[in-house]
Amino acid sequence: MKNIILIIPLIAFAACAQPEGYRQKEVSKIAFGSCSRQSMVEKQLWKEVINETPDLWIWMGDIVYTDTEDMDKMKADYDAQKNHPDYQKLIEDIEVVGTWDDHDYGANDGGKDYPKRDESRELLFDFLVVSEDHPARQRKGAYQAYNYEHKGNRLKVILLDTRYFRDPLKKEGRNNIPDPTGQILGAEQWKWLEQQLSDSETDLFVVVSSIQLLANEHVFEKWGNFPSEKEKFFSLLADKVKVPLVVLSGDRHIGEISKAEIEGYDYPLYDITSSGLTHTWSKLWKEDNQYRVLGLVVKPLFTVMEIDWEQMSLDVQFIGKNNEVFDEMNIEF
Repeated sequence: MKNIILIIPLIAFAACAQPEGYRQKEVSKIAFGSCSRQSMVEKQLWKEVINETPDLWIWMGDIVYTDTEDMDKMKADYDAQKNHPDYQKLIEDIEVVGTWDDHDYGANDGGKDYPKRDESRELLFDFLVVSEDHPARQRKGAYQAYNYEHKGNRLKVILLDTRYFRDPLKKEGRNNIPDPTGQILGAEQWKWLEQQLSDSETDLFVVVSSIQLLANEHVFEKWGNFPSEKEKFFSLLADKVKVPLVVLSGDRHIGEISKAEIEGYDYPLYDITSSGLTHTWSKLWKEDNQYRVLGLVVKPLFTVMEIDWEQMSLDVQFIGKNNEVFDEMNIEF
């Protein structure tokens, strides 16, 4: 009887000690994308995603296009996306996580002034099947973290919320301009992010941001519109992270990879942009990006990233209709 009494508390402690969003699933191949207009049924790439047999699918925002304050309409738009027969097949066998951007948040370029953000968050989490006991359900915003393993290696996927707490954009005409004091994440999310990045058990961090972190020369949404937040992210990276970290972003309806060296951080920082799943630019224009090392791919696409845990490298492919590979790159840390 004494042995039984001792074992039970140990089991209980082990369960309580699991990190936020711990999943007993091995992950080495991740597919991800953004910007999927639910009405473009024939343009969807779900068959192609399934053909790549990923362990995990990550939504990076604009799961649907539903700029509205009518929650019945928003739910109907999510239902239309979810009920696509090929997406139904995908979620049968592939784990799905994700965050939002502006069009599934409910307002184009929307931030904290969107009045239905709490109701919208619930519909997002319902679509993603975020469990009722997940810590993300108990706080404001849509940020989440999930931990996976592969043969003893730990992967942490951090899904940021760049909408719920974000200050309004500053404009010159139709162009966004930097706001030196504006905020994206908000105090509580920053505190949470620091905790997540302080996890010494993690071997690779994947941070999902709906908007681009590194690209800075275009006039659209980006971290560069809030320079103090961008520098805060870099400082946190240099201070807390001792292993490779890669950023995944969407929003722009292009595929490209950006790379930067961050002072105080021992690894190159990559930002892999994958957008859009169903539609892209109506015409090609010149867009400078001093950090670009792959792309610009202006075609409907998703991205597959396969992790080589032994070499700690990433094989990245931009993939389109009929599983055509548009471009690819091996990232070594």
